[in-house]
Amino acid sequence: MTYSDTQPRGTLRYRLLAAALRPPFSPLADPGSWGHEYVRHLAAELGEEYNLRGEEAIGMSDPTEYPPLPGTFDDLRALTKECAIFLLSHNAEPDAVDLLEELEIVDEIVDLVDDNNYNRVCQYMIRFVPPGSFLLSLQVNPSSIDA
Repeated sequence: MTYSDTQPRGTLRYRLLAAALRPPFSPLADPGSWGHEYVRHLAAELGEEYNLRGEEAIGMSDPTEYPPLPGTFDDLRALTKECAIFLLSHNAEPDAVDLLEELEIVDEIVDLVDDNNYNRVCQYMIRFVPPGSFLLSLQVNPSSIDA
């Protein structure tokens, strides 16, 4: 993996371009197949892109300041879930929770945790994530977790 100061969010750009250009019948490689550092870098760029798009949507930033990336908010969220699945399976629960929270889909964590990481996810969320209805339902009804 390389990093370029001349092309902001370049890793995410190429990931989204690959997804847009692939034939519908061809699966896109799991981001985790590129390794932990790739997923962490991609996660950072996902958060940055999501925030930039949100600022542009409400008129807080100039859309010409950063080159537009392909894909929609739904594409960003889908890729975020793929990265979160990888992070959860590699004992990086705080990174997964933070990424889902940054893209405002932290309630999806309920579908992603399993018996192996449930306790660590709950402990992190209780300490560092502002409580919400998803957390309360997770604490009250742990049987909602798919093993």
